[in-house]
This record gives sequence, C-alpha cells and structure tokens, in this order.
Amino acid sequence: MTDTPTSSLTPGGTLGAHTSDVANDVASKARSTVDDLRSEASNLASKAGEKARDWADSGKGKAADALGSAAEATRGVADKLAETRAAPVADFARKAAAGLEDVSATLKEKSVDDLAGDVRSFVKEKPAIAIGVAAVVGFVLARFLKSGGTRD
Repeated sequence: MTDTPTSSLTPGGTLGAHTSDVANDVASKARSTVDDLRSEASNLASKAGEKARDWADSGKGKAADALGSAAEATRGVADKLAETRAAPVADFARKAAAGLEDVSATLKEKSVDDLAGDVRSFVKEKPAIAIGVAAVVGFVLARFLKSGGTRD
C-alpha cells in the first residue's frame, strides 16, 4: 500500500492551500461578476428611465396640444351659442375653454417631474378626490378602449 503524505491533505498542506486559493479565486470572480451585473442593471435602469421620461414628455406635449384644440373647439361652440341667445350656456362653455387652456398651458410649461410632484401633493392633500378622479378616468378609459373594437 502506498502512503500519501499527510501534509498534502491537511489544511496547512499543499492540497489545503490550493483549495483555499481556488475558493478565494472563485469568491473574487463571483464578487466581480455581481459588481458587473449591478453596474449593468443600473445602466439599464437609467436607460429605461430616460426612455420613459422621453415617452412621458412626448405624451405630455400631445395632451397639451389636444387640450388646446379642445379649448378652441369649445370656444367656437360658445360663440355659436352666444349667437343663438343661449348666453348662460355660452358663458359656461367659455369658462370650460379657459380651464382647458389653463391646463394646456400648465402641461406645456412644467416638466414631467414637476407634474408628478403636483399630483403627489394633490393625492396627499385630498386622497378621496384623487380616488374619485382615478375611478372616473378608469371608467372613461375603459369605455374608450371598449368602443375602439371592431363593429359588426
């Protein structure tokens, strides 16, 4: 029977030292890989945030333009109503048009971050109204999406 030197099997021997070196090397590579993955995830999150912000800015601009157009149309309706002697309704339509123009101007002037901050503040100050508005918007959106289907 051949005897193996016990020094190579002990922690202080060659095999133990080699195993320790391999474990340290694997741990170092694992830490490096984790650091690389964290860095890449951070980069991807940053790029996704930029894309989302660009998309939100684009949508904000389109919404502002649509509200401006709606204000013009509402003002035109108000003018037609004034001609038919429906003054109270015409005044209401003018006020509605002014409100739409104000919202449109606010959307054009403020950044997405500022608007998000305004919404957060509003929700904190008036949560019941915010829930009601969210329910109405959800209902309107659902009806809009439902009506966009194919017709028989």
